[in-house]
Amino acid sequence: MASISVTIGQIRERRAGRGRPMYYCLDIKEPQYLKLALRAHELIMGTLAPKVRETITAKEMKSAVQAYLAFDNAGKKALLEKIALSGYGKNDEKPEVSLEQLAETWFEQKRVQGVTDKQLEAMLHEKKIILDFFFTLGLRTIVDLKLDTAYTFLAWRSTANYNNRQTRISASTMKHNLQTLKQMAKVAARNGWLPNATLWDDVEVKIIAGVNTKIVEPLSVDLQRRILAFLKNARSELHDSILFLLLTGIRVGELDNIKPESIRGNGIVLHGEAVGRNKPISGKTAAAARTLPVCPTIAEIFRRGHVFKISAANISLALKRNPFVKAFPGIHPHRFRHTFAVNKLLSQAATLQMVSYQLGHSDIGTTANLYGKFVPEHFKVGFEEAIKERRELVEWLENLYFL
Repeated sequence: MASISVTIGQIRERRAGRGRPMYYCLDIKEPQYLKLALRAHELIMGTLAPKVRETITAKEMKSAVQAYLAFDNAGKKALLEKIALSGYGKNDEKPEVSLEQLAETWFEQKRVQGVTDKQLEAMLHEKKIILDFFFTLGLRTIVDLKLDTAYTFLAWRSTANYNNRQTRISASTMKHNLQTLKQMAKVAARNGWLPNATLWDDVEVKIIAGVNTKIVEPLSVDLQRRILAFLKNARSELHDSILFLLLTGIRVGELDNIKPESIRGNGIVLHGEAVGRNKPISGKTAAAARTLPVCPTIAEIFRRGHVFKISAANISLALKRNPFVKAFPGIHPHRFRHTFAVNKLLSQAATLQMVSYQLGHSDIGTTANLYGKFVPEHFKVGFEEAIKERRELVEWLENLYFL
């Protein structure tokens, strides 16, 4: 049953069995127009099939109502006939498609676009998560997909832990899973199984530092020195890998792509040659393909060869085990990436644009939002000593470390 607020020109519809009503404000606020709009709204809703009635968006209804009122009588009749006969009306008798078929269709369409073995494995995991959600909630066919399904998915995913070592589900993981669900809605719409491809486009994961994402907390100069001294007396491959992360700012997973032949001239070619807007085989985005500068310390790390003898997974695991975790609690691989950025920016050894490029960010705004507060110009008088300390550290790391 629909109602209207004359004051703000808002039509509100509480759909059967749904907690969240649909509402929208009309462009014209005249009382007579609003009265006709409410009548048009109820007429159009009555023409729609029940399953479409529950999935149609407020934006679509507003457009339909305003179009209806703009037509003459013949145009109004033609619009209602079009709604009824376009596949969205009461006589819609299309066979119901199972959610298993939807997930498989999504998987196949993504696969034929071109994927690596690693990406294929990730896609299979994504499909399993979505199907687990459908099964747990008792959802069987596309008809069961509602406006609130995406919100229900986020609530379910926050407690469905697929990694026993993980204490909470990160925002990035939730966003990635939600994106898969949104892609499935678009696949369903392209195949004519779902009338609305933008069903969940307004559903987002809110990122809260310290709650569902790690706090950007770079290491102090003293802590960097102590960690390297500790590792120097332990495992050479772990020591050289951590030092390499501090010098390059690459993601720990990208270490698996570093090979002896990655050095070409005075640069390290990561994820292959520059490929413009095309996503490289081993990178997250097109910006992942980049060339990193080689300093004397990096050249020595390559000559030693220890960095090629340990995987990214083993590095992450080593930081969680004694005796390292006992001496340095709370250290995760991504903190070395944060530290690289702060070392470079605070020492004025590189511009924000260059740091963004070396980190492989596709948008410099990402770099600015994360690390802009550490740019020297943002500091008040009295921070000269901190800048000098970072500058000396960078000089030591890049040129004097193995001397």
